[in-house]
Formats: sequence, structure tokens, C-alpha cells
Amino acid sequence: MPGQRVSGEPAPRAAMGALGVLMGYWGYVDALNGAVAPFLAREFDLDDSGIAWAFGWMSFAAIGTFFLSRRADRLGRRRTLLLCLAALPPAALASAAAPTLLVFVLVQLLAQGFKGALYTVAPVMVAEALPTERRAWGQSVVGFAGALGGGTALILVAVCADLPGSWRWGWAAAALPLAALPFVRNRLPESARFERAVAAGETRRARAHELLDSRYRRRTCGILIATLLFTLAIVATQTWLIYHPVRDLGMQPLLATSAIIAGGAVGMLGFPLGGRLAESWGRRATFTVATILYAPAAAGFYAVPADSSIPPAVGLAIGFAAMSTLTNIAAVALRASQTELFPTRLRGTLLGWLAMAMAAATIGAQFAAGGLSLWLGGLAPAVSVLGVLMLPAALAFMALVPETAGLGLEAAALEDDPDEISDPER
Repeated sequence: MPGQRVSGEPAPRAAMGALGVLMGYWGYVDALNGAVAPFLAREFDLDDSGIAWAFGWMSFAAIGTFFLSRRADRLGRRRTLLLCLAALPPAALASAAAPTLLVFVLVQLLAQGFKGALYTVAPVMVAEALPTERRAWGQSVVGFAGALGGGTALILVAVCADLPGSWRWGWAAAALPLAALPFVRNRLPESARFERAVAAGETRRARAHELLDSRYRRRTCGILIATLLFTLAIVATQTWLIYHPVRDLGMQPLLATSAIIAGGAVGMLGFPLGGRLAESWGRRATFTVATILYAPAAAGFYAVPADSSIPPAVGLAIGFAAMSTLTNIAAVALRASQTELFPTRLRGTLLGWLAMAMAAATIGAQFAAGGLSLWLGGLAPAVSVLGVLMLPAALAFMALVPETAGLGLEAAALEDDPDEISDPER
């Protein structure tokens, strides 16, 4: 029955605890390069354009994420997540010890590939482990865990800023979650939906081109376009949250980090709010409203002057609180749709394609920020312009992505008899 946990599914509480650990680790690693950017640029003598280009090259790690996500549809969600948790810490240690920028970028291609797979596969497990009325809530919970991990990265890097090696301590600490491997392994069973798909032979028959068959083409294009543009705007505007105050406004790293932490703490309210709105308003309306409001909020953050009557740290905290709240609301709705729109045999594959789209967006954002910063006179005006890409993301989502709120996972993904589903692309 809709809303009832399927027999044999992972116990939600146990599975969600393990998935929360994995997403917290993802959030830490995801925020780390943004946090260390000013110190990385200083050590390797990079200007605004140079650091943006370095981050752009790292984004090619999504090729690895794509293959790992495909693996999750063939060999299992659990085994893929455990592989990432085991392999990412050694790559983090190698990053901390990198003697040159080239070595750092090369090692990051491995680290970011495993990190990306955590982000793509863990939400799939959430969707497959929870009943209909709890799926958006589950995505908000793991999103909250990711935000906690990101805040931890910001705090640690700020504390270590004046130590010898500065940014390297943040990457060294990213090796510590290897100790959580036994906990995750014991509490994270394989998805029962995936096991049933394997038993029925669906995973052997699954082909990536199915995503462009007539049943799924429209939603595939919509979710890819919306994800690409959303990611491009987020990467462009949120990679430089510490770099901008430190390099452009002359703030001390600890003060800049405190402002971002304060704003991010308020923004955490976006996760439960996003879960509630995604269930009451629907995924489409929630994502659309949040993304439309995001562009002016990001522009306001980067417009905070260094010499206003209000201390810059206060203005930055308020600006980032708005950015973070809207990002988290939109991300809950987007992640819910991404994991609900496609059948079990294609869910990981779709997330792999989304990883490629997100990588293309990240590369485009970093390279565009580097180029526009030369033309517009700095990163702040460049990324403010790129933040406007949230508007076409909202249009694509509203026009092409069907609503899944209130539908059972099989119905939302068109796994039921198509004759029994009325207007599936509504």
C-alpha cells in the first residue's frame, strides 16, 4: 500500500543513520576546496583567474563519478557507497601531501570522483528506503547532514589558517572518516528494491539509452537541464564564500568564516522547510520559487561593501543566510525529483548522467568565472552575473519535469502499468 514500508527494505532509522554519516562526509569534502581557496592560491601564487581554472580542471573527476554511479545499478548501492568511503580517505591524505599544484589537481581527480558518487548514490538509497510520505523528509535529513559536514570544514580550515601548512590540515582531517567504515557497513543493508530488480533480471537488461526512450525523454531532458543550470549557478556563487571576503574585502579568515557559519546556521532551516514545502506545494513549485529568489540574494551577498556603516561581516552573514536557505529548499525538491522519476534499474545511471551534467556545470562555472573576472574586474561581479542562470533552471524544471509529490515510488517512476497511470507527464 502507498506509504507502507516494503517488506525487506532497510530499517529506515538504521539506514538513515549510515546515510547521514556518508552525506556528512560528502558535505565536508564538498566544502573543503572552497574553504581552502585563499590559502591554496597564496601557496601556489594564483590570481583569481588561476584558482578558478585550477578548480575547473578538477571538475573532470565527474567522469569517475559517472562510472561509479553506473556501477551502483549493476553491483549495488551498498557496495558502491562502501567503496567510496574506503577509497576517499587515502585520496584526501595524498591531497594534503601534494607538493605542487599539478599533483594536487591530479589527486583531486580521484578524490572528487569518489565524493561525487557519495552524493549521487546516497540519495537513491534514501528514496528506496522510505515510504512515500517520508521521501522528501529523508532528502532534507541527509541534506542537513551534508550541511553540517560543510560547516565543519569551514570551521576547521579557519582554525588551522595560521598553522604551518594551513589548508593541508583540512585535507588531512578528511582521512579520519575511514574509521566510520565498520559503522556504515553494519548499518547499511542493500536496497531491497535493488535486490528485487536484480532477481527479476532488470539490471542486466537496463541500458542507459532507455533514459531517452519516449516514456522518459521529456523528464530526462528537464531534470538534466535544470540540474546543470542550478549547479552552475550554485558553484559560481558559493565556491568563493571565503575567498571573496578574505581577498576582496580584506577580512581576517576567522571573521569571514564566522560570518558564513552564522548565515549557514540560519540556512539550515531550509532543509525542514524544503521537505515540508515539497510535500505540500509539490516539488515543482518549491524548486521554482526558491530558485527565482536565489539570484537577487546572491547578488546582494557579493554587493556588500567593505566600508559601509554596517560591519561587512553582518552583511555577509545576512546575505548568505538568504542564499543558503533558498539553496537548501531548492535542493530538497530537486533531489527528491531526481530519485523519484526513474525506475530502480535506471536510478543510479540517471544520477551518473546528472554527475556528468554537474561536472560540466562546475567546469563551465569555474572557467566562466575566470574569464568574466578579467572582463568585469573581479570575481564578485562575475559570479553575480552567473547566478542569474537560476532563472532558466526554474523555467526548465517547471516546463519539463512532472510532479511526483504524493505518488508511490513505482508510480512516480512509471514502473507500474502505463495504462493505469493517467497523464504521467503532468
